[in-house]
Amino acid sequence: MRIGTRRNTGGTDLPPVELPPIAVVSCHGGCGATTVARLLGPAGREVQRDALAVRDEVLVMVARGTARGMQWATEGVRVAYEHIRRGWLAEPPVLVVVADSPLREPSVVRARLRLLQDRVRGIVHMPYVSQWREVDDPLSLPVPAGVCASMAHLSSLLSPSPSPVLELEEERAP
Repeated sequence: MRIGTRRNTGGTDLPPVELPPIAVVSCHGGCGATTVARLLGPAGREVQRDALAVRDEVLVMVARGTARGMQWATEGVRVAYEHIRRGWLAEPPVLVVVADSPLREPSVVRARLRLLQDRVRGIVHMPYVSQWREVDDPLSLPVPAGVCASMAHLSSLLSPSPSPVLELEEERAP
C-alpha cells in the first residue's frame, strides 16, 4: 500500500495522514478535482472520467454544488456502480461537493445529494474560497480552516480501517 501525507506547498500545512492510493475523478470540468487531488498529497492522483477501472484504489468523485454538477455526479455514481458490477471497481466512491459560491447550496442540489447519499461511501462538502479565484495556484495560499476541516472529513472516509479479523487475533494473543 502506498502511503501519502498531505502538505500544502505554501502557507498552512495540513496534518499528515496515512492514506491508501486514491483516484480522484472530476464529474465535469472546472469542479476542483485537481485541487482536491493536490490536497491529498502523494496518495491522490487525478484520473479521467473514462478511466474509472481503478480496482485497487479508492475512488473520489468531485462535482460542483450546482444542479448541473449534481446531474454529472449522479451519472458518475451510476457508472461507478456499473464498474463495481463488472469487477473494475472495488467499492462505491466518495463524493466531494465543491461550493460554487459562499451561499447555501440550492434546494435542487440538496435534494439530489439526499438521493445519492446511500449510493456513496460518504459526501464531503468543500467550502467556497474566494481568494483562490485571484491566484494561479490556489495552494500557494494558506489552506483555510474550512478546507482543512473538509479534508479531515475526507481523510476519515478514505483512511484504511483495521480489519475486524486482525483485531480479534490481537485480542487473543497472550
